[in-house]
Amino acid sequence: MNKITKISRALLTIMLVAGGVAPPGGLAAQAAPQRLTLSEAQAIIAAAQRDAASKNLRLSIAVVDGRGDLIAATRMPNARPTTMDTAIGKAMGAAIFGRPSADLAANSGSPLYRDMNEATGGRLRFFQGAVPIVRDGFTVGAVGASGASAQDDEDNVKAALAAVGL
Repeated sequence: MNKITKISRALLTIMLVAGGVAPPGGLAAQAAPQRLTLSEAQAIIAAAQRDAASKNLRLSIAVVDGRGDLIAATRMPNARPTTMDTAIGKAMGAAIFGRPSADLAANSGSPLYRDMNEATGGRLRFFQGAVPIVRDGFTVGAVGASGASAQDDEDNVKAALAAVGL
């Protein structure tokens, strides 16, 4: 990790703690960063698609790494086009903050969350439907879904993670 990245993470953590928010799990210092692989992301998406199809849901599903960068995403047939951006934004927030996106919704209007969203180009979506992926105590990514009810979106991603053993 380069010096600028370390300083940036430290400053963000200080800002969050000073604002009464726990540091995001995705920013935890990791001696040997655990990475979510493309094949794992694809397996999560396939499991989410199977679950959605069994419930007749038409979803967009996105998997991001611990920084919130997109690894893989798909939009199921007949899912609304706008659902893709929402699925990605939900997953980004869950990864960056290391918390389910439903937990973030209550604070979405706070100056800190607005600033974080602005820093990401307005791409975060603070709606229920994404959960972090935690491995060995570290947030290594997140998966988000969009296209059904908020609860159905969240249930889908949880079922997908359980199906692949994460």
